[in-house]
Formats: sequence, C-alpha cells, structure tokens
Amino acid sequence: MHDRLLWLITCALLTLPLRSEQYPQALAQETFLAVWQKVDESFYDRSFNGIDWKKLRQEYEAKVANVHSLQELRSTLNEMLGRLGRSHFAVFGNNIEENVGHGGYLGLELRISAEKLIIFEVSPDSPAQKAGLKPGMEILQVGDQLVTEILKRHAIRKDAKGGIIHKAIEEITTIAATPKKGITTLKIKGRKKTVRLRPSYYKGEWGSLGQGQDFPVEFKSKLLTESAKIRLIDFNLFVPSIMPRLVQAIAQANSENADGLIIDLRGNPGGLGIMATGLAGRLISQELDLGDMNNPSGNFPFHAFAQENSYLGPLVILVDSMSASTSEIFTAALQEHHRAHIIGRPTMGAVLPSIVDKLPNGDRFQYAIGDFVTALNKVHLEGRGVIPDQIVALDAQTLRKDQDPDLNSAIRWIAQQKTLKNDR
Repeated sequence: MHDRLLWLITCALLTLPLRSEQYPQALAQETFLAVWQKVDESFYDRSFNGIDWKKLRQEYEAKVANVHSLQELRSTLNEMLGRLGRSHFAVFGNNIEENVGHGGYLGLELRISAEKLIIFEVSPDSPAQKAGLKPGMEILQVGDQLVTEILKRHAIRKDAKGGIIHKAIEEITTIAATPKKGITTLKIKGRKKTVRLRPSYYKGEWGSLGQGQDFPVEFKSKLLTESAKIRLIDFNLFVPSIMPRLVQAIAQANSENADGLIIDLRGNPGGLGIMATGLAGRLISQELDLGDMNNPSGNFPFHAFAQENSYLGPLVILVDSMSASTSEIFTAALQEHHRAHIIGRPTMGAVLPSIVDKLPNGDRFQYAIGDFVTALNKVHLEGRGVIPDQIVALDAQTLRKDQDPDLNSAIRWIAQQKTLKNDR
C-alpha cells in the first residue's frame, strides 16, 4: 500500500522546475528520434498494436518542433508512447532522488472506487495526517482541478481499465504533490473548509534499480496475533536491497510456526522482475515455472527453485488496482499453481518486462522488450491483470472506521485453514 512511490515517480516524469525559454531544438529532435527509433527497432509487437508507427513519426516531429521546455518535450514524447496502448513506455528525469527528494511528500495514498477518489491510507506524522486527513475521506477537488473532470479525461483512454485508473491517480498525485505556490489545497466531501497542507521532504530509505533509478523503499514485517499466529510482510518495491529482509521475515514465519503468511503487494508497482523467482523460491517445495517473457528474439523462462527453510504453510497475497509488473508476475504464478490465495481487487495489468536507456538530453527512456505469458494457463497479463480468488469491495465507510477489509479477509481465511487442519 505505497503510493508514496507513485508520487515520486510521477513528479520525476512530469513536474521538474523548468525554464520558460525555448528548449534547444537540435537536442529536442535528437532525443525524439532516439525514442522513436528505439521503439521502431525493438517493439515486441511488430504490428505496433495496430498503430501506424511510421506515420506517427511525422505527426510528433512537428509537435516536438514547437516545444518550449523540457517539461513539454517529456509530455510530448510520453503522449506519443501512450498511443501504443502498452505499459512500461515512459520518458522521465535522470535521477528521481535529485529531482523530487527535496519535497513533494504528502504521506497520502489514493484509490478510485465507484468513480470517486478515496483516501486509502495516511502515513503517520505526515503532512496529510497533520492536516487531519483520514482513510475513507472522499476528495472532490485538488488545487483548481475537479476530480470528476480528471476522471472524465481518462475515461476516454484506450488503455486497459487498470491503466486508466493508474493514469488518473498519477495526474491527481502530480497536482497534489507539486502545488504552484507550495501549498496543496484539497476539498473534502462533508467539509466546508478547504484542507491546506505543505508537501515535505521524504526522509526514508532509498533503493536503486540501476541507471539512476533511485526510489523510496518501505518494508514492514510483523506478527499478528488476532485469531491465529500470522506473519505479515508489506513492502513497496522489488529492489535487491530488501531481499535479505524478505528471507529473514520468511525464516521468522517458520521459526514461529506461523499458522499463515500474508504478503501485502497493494500499491506495489513492481521493480526488478527476476526477484519474483527469488521470492517464490522461498515459498515452494519444488521447482515452479512462473511463465515466459516472449519477444522476437525468443523466450526467456522465469523459473523458481525451492530454497532451504521455505515457508510452506497457508499463504495469502493482497493486491489491488495499483499492484503491477513484478507484483503481478509473482502473484499470478502462485495463484496458477494453487500455492497462494489471492485477496483484494484486480491488478493493473501492466506487466511487460522493460529496460531503461539514457537519452541524448540526459533523460531516461523505459521501454518494454517483450510480452509475458503465464506458465500453466498461458495468460497474457498485460491489459488483464490478476483476478483475485476473493474480491473485496473498496468500501469508504469501512476505511473510515480504521479497518482494513482486505487484511481482515486474509486473517479470516488463514483462521479457516487452521480450523480445517485441526478437524482432519
């Protein structure tokens, strides 16, 4: 449950402080050409998802000729890439920590439910908490932007539903985290006064995915003692630095003789794809095939090998509309092999393996290098996502009561497995 990562990525993509003079045209055209050519040469779907990619070059060359800032250039390139209708295509700044680590943190996680923008979680001691914001509140307006108008703009997109939700929350988060005069204003349903809060510094841990991609990292592991002894693991990104902590937490579940393990991937946008195999290997007793990355050059299989001290008890994975990429690969595999019970809401459906290159102007370009297909059912997760075994409605009223319906459902399911085991 970590949209705090989303606001940092979003800000790096779209909202750096920029000068108003004309952006150097030669550099803009060189950067544009590098992006267009890379897609032309390497896009795994040679039909370009039905788009005339060569014709698009003429259209966007003309648009790039009229950009006046780095922000406009990035926006134009991302607009062009969005025409492909696929995830993991983006142009963004070369160092997220340098670009937005200095401010923009609100401590606020958002979700869209029944066409409404709902506060999902508020971080302790954050600007959002200090402003009195709480889970379950409905946001009507961010700055001078009505939420209904933002949602309408994204409703006409051709992306899969998960992608539309992500893009809408991305825009809203950008507006909230980077106010023009330093103060974020929010109109909350049921409140007469506008809520005012000032984005602050992010002071937590950072992790690297290479190529200047540094992101905030959050990891929690704790033992729940409600109706059963359950270990909860909650992390916001698949980065190498957390792997030792994942191994330790799973080992703790074994040493505690835990009745169940819950892995919370809500809001986790992915990260290093191969980590899905490493984590899965700690939860299985024999080799498991997660699926294949397919591209014109061939297939790359994702295999997980059983590790010593694996946890083999009841396992629940929590997901929602903001779970993506590596989170989806990992979850889909354990679901297909009946190793885990999935609870929450359908995932984003943004699962394409990708790499990041440096552009002539110093920006970074992320692009997909293949499709991903699950091992057993041969499901293309892109645009579809993972459908939970148990779908839990996102209920604003329940959130307002400081309850977590997904987690509560997971605890009940594990308790049921314990009862069934005892009755055998």
